[in-house]
Order: sequence, then C-alpha cells, then structure tokens
Amino acid sequence: MPKIITERSFYKYLKCPSWIAHEAKEEHLVEDALRVKLQHDGLLRERQLALLANRPMVEVVTEDQDEAMLKTVELMAQGVQTIYRPVLVHHHWIARPDILERVEGKSKLGEYYYVACDIKRSRRLKDEYCFQGCFYALLLAEVQGSKPIQGYVMHPDGVVEGYMLENYATKFHLTLDAIERILNGEEEPHFLTSDCKQSPWFSTCKHGSASCDDLSRLNRVWRSEVKSINDAGLYTVTDFAKSTKEYLATHATGVPTDRLAFLQEQAIALIEDRVIVLGAVDFAPGADALIIDVESDPLRSDFHYLIGVLEVHGESSSFRSFLAKKPEEEGTMWQEFSAYLASKPAMPIYHYGYFEVDVIKTLAERHGVHHEMSPAMIMPRMVDVLTKLRDRVIFPLSFYSLKDVAKYLGFHWRTDEANGLDSISWYEHWLSAGKPEDLERIVQYNEDDVRATWHVVDWARKQGK
Repeated sequence: MPKIITERSFYKYLKCPSWIAHEAKEEHLVEDALRVKLQHDGLLRERQLALLANRPMVEVVTEDQDEAMLKTVELMAQGVQTIYRPVLVHHHWIARPDILERVEGKSKLGEYYYVACDIKRSRRLKDEYCFQGCFYALLLAEVQGSKPIQGYVMHPDGVVEGYMLENYATKFHLTLDAIERILNGEEEPHFLTSDCKQSPWFSTCKHGSASCDDLSRLNRVWRSEVKSINDAGLYTVTDFAKSTKEYLATHATGVPTDRLAFLQEQAIALIEDRVIVLGAVDFAPGADALIIDVESDPLRSDFHYLIGVLEVHGESSSFRSFLAKKPEEEGTMWQEFSAYLASKPAMPIYHYGYFEVDVIKTLAERHGVHHEMSPAMIMPRMVDVLTKLRDRVIFPLSFYSLKDVAKYLGFHWRTDEANGLDSISWYEHWLSAGKPEDLERIVQYNEDDVRATWHVVDWARKQGK
C-alpha cells in the first residue's frame, strides 16, 4: 500500500527528508495539535475565524476523512463562496487547506472554480507554502476539472498574497518525486541542519550523522562547501581535520581559503572535543548587566507574554519577570518593562540571538516606550551574545543554540527537556485552564534561560584573562 502524502509532507521534507523516511517505516508519533500549528506557521482557530469573520463561509466540521471529502465536494457543487477546513483526496494524496475560495471562471462545477488559501502567521512567502499551494492545485484539478494557476496565503494581518504556481512547479515536482521515492523505500543522503530539530526524530538524525562522521556536523556548513570538500576526496570530519592546508588550497577550490581554515578548525574542535578560542570576546566592560529573554506565542499573531530579566551587579544577581497573564495585558507588561529599562540607563542588555531585538522593536512600535527614553536609546545597549561568540569561539558542537552551548559549558535547566514550544503550550493551557502552576513553569523556564545566557557570558569573559 502506498503511504499517504499530505500538504505537511512538503514541510517535513524541506526540514529533514529523514522525517519522511521514519514515518514511512510507520514510526508514527502522536502529535500535539499546538505543536503542529507552530511547526507549520499556523494560527489558532479563533485567530483564523477572526480573520474570516466578514466572509460568507461554511465549515467542514466532520473529522472523518471520507465524510469530509464528500461534504467538501457537496459545498463546491453548491457554489459556497468560502469553505473553511475542506478536505481534498486523490488516491494517496490528502490535503486540508485552510480555505477554498470561489472565483469566476470555468470548471465542471459551472461558471466558477475554487482556489486554495492557507492562513499563515509569517509575513514572508516561504517555499513550503508555495509547494503546498501546488499540491492543492493538483487535487483541485481532479475534483473540479480545472487547475488553478495561482496559490494564495493569508498573512496574520488579513492581507492575502498571491503567487504564480508555475514559478514553483519544477521544484515542487522534484520534491514530490523525492517524497514518493522515500515512501517507496529509497534512502536519500542525509544532511544535518538546524531545521532537523523540527523533526521528532532529530536525536536519531544527529546520532546517525555523528556515527558516520558526516561533514554536515560542522556548524553552519553549506552543502556547496561539503561538495567542494568531497571533491577533494575528503568525506568525514576526521579526514578533513587531518588534511593539510596546502592540500585543501589546491583541491577544495570551491571554498575561499579563510573559510576553509575556519571550517577545519571546527572539524578539529569536534574530533578533539575541545573549545578553540580564537580571541577575546568583545563584551561590554563593567560588572553590571541586564540579561533578557522573551517568551512569545506566535499562534496569536506575534503576541509576547513574558520578558524575563536577570539583573547582575558583580557577583550578585536577581531575577524578575514582566508577565502578561492575558493577551490584552501585553501593552501594560511592555510599559512596565520599558519603565524598568529607563531606570537602568547605563547597563548593557545581553540577549542570545536576534529575536529579542526584533521583539523590542515591535513592542516599542506597537505600544510606545517610557517617556524618559526612546527605542534609539535601547538599541545601542543591546548585546547579542551569539553574534559575539561566533567570530571568537569555536565549540565542538554542530549547533550553537543557547541550550547546546550552555549545556556544554555545564549549565543545567531545572526542566531539562523543556523548550520554547513547551512554554507556548503551558501558556495556552494557562489561558484555557487557569492553573497557576503553568505560569510558574513558564517563569522558571525563562529564568533558567537568562541565567544560562549569563553563564555563557561569564565563561567567555574569563577566556580572555
């Protein structure tokens, strides 16, 4: 029996082809609905319905696949303007776009046909969205006898963006063919990337790459760079690490010399399991600092519910949290945090990665800032720990996330397996059930994140002494 392909298959393949392979072996896991929405850039049902509130819409409510398909076809035959949560089926292809929209034209239904549209929280058109749109078009062609030429995505502000399906047709069919081959038992060479972390089988992928000493273990290495190194006859991290600079310069010609040298240092760090410090990390002088970490719920269109701050003075530190217990309290939470920053005008603000900068810019634009300061006064104080580290420190790690780096340096989270998705799930559970322990878990997790960030900063500062 052929395995099922859905619109989600394209997301999974683009993130990690091994994800498809594991599912083909019937290694299925029970997936949490919130996590699925997060992975696929979806929005909560209530947010979707709010965006569709002014449309004449009928929802396909049954969860039975066959009944849902029959109901979808029935509604299409009736000419319903907007069909919410339809189901399209053709052999082993099954699709559930967010909506079908009737447009003027010709099909076997009459003087109209349907196009598909997904509601996504991202404001950027991504390849997986467009591949999903191509997939919907194939199934719609089977049902209505007319293939749409455009796909559509509705962004969280309600703006609908169209794209020409033919612009993605070649890549789509190559991807579809690759998925079909994997489902039929063919293996595809694996390349470890940070996208693999989205897969439930990430630990398996990572272990497999480590066991065969694959070059994709190098942090942020490009496929084209691996190909150039392979063309030089080097296929493992160990072989690459042991190669001479002269050999690499004459045989791995597709990669600049300085980049090759940096990648080789990474390889040496991996096989020797040691940190290589290239120079002192340029952190702000002084013993006082603020370390921040933000918790956000993208399912609610860029809603930010917690900003945690670790205030450090020399060897002492204290944590406080600014929390929006309800979505409508985001502005109050931000104003309190803004006032707090205004009261600490000279202290650098450390964060790990670019996310916190984007959030502060967004919240400042959305809600304004304390009267004694402006966004221009905040940004120069922001210090991205990850950016500072990358140029100066090479870790024996494939990934440089906060958890990867801080754990390697000896920091321990109180809830060891928790991550950002858990924080969102806890918050959604708090909103639905009102259990204080959910908020307590979120705040504790956030506190561990800021303390982990400071642990990394403190370690890096000591390397320059």
